[in-house]
Amino acid sequence: MANAKEVFELFDADADGKLNVEELGRALRALGNTPTEKEVKGLATSESISYDEFKQIAASCKSPPDSQLVGELRDSFMVFDRENAGCIPEPEMRFVLSNMGEILSDTEVDQILKDAPKNKDGEIVFEAMIKMLLAM
Repeated sequence: MANAKEVFELFDADADGKLNVEELGRALRALGNTPTEKEVKGLATSESISYDEFKQIAASCKSPPDSQLVGELRDSFMVFDRENAGCIPEPEMRFVLSNMGEILSDTEVDQILKDAPKNKDGEIVFEAMIKMLLAM
C-alpha cells in the first residue's frame, strides 16, 4: 500500500492529520476500492480517522474484481437501454441515480451527469460511463 500515505494526505483537506467520513470514502475510492456511503460509515471507527486507522481500513476494504464490477455495471445499464443502442437519455439516468440503489443527492447527480460522456444526441454512452465510474 505504497500510495496510501499520498492518498491520505491528498484527501486530508484541512491538513489536520485526520480524515472525516466523507474524505475517507473519497480516499478509499482513490485507492481503487468501491465502497458505498453506507459501507464507508460502517468502516469508519470514529468521526476522524488517523493515518494508521486509514491504512487498516483500506487494507480490509475489498472490492470485487474489475471484470466482475464491469459486468455488473454493464448489466445494470442495459436494463435501461431499451433500444440496445449503448446509450441512456440523461433524464432517465438522472431518475435512476436519484431513486435507485444508493440514493444520491441532487448535487452528486449533477456532478456525475456534468462529467458523463455523451453522444451527439446528448445521451449518456454507458461503456464510456463505466470507465469514468471506475476511475472515480
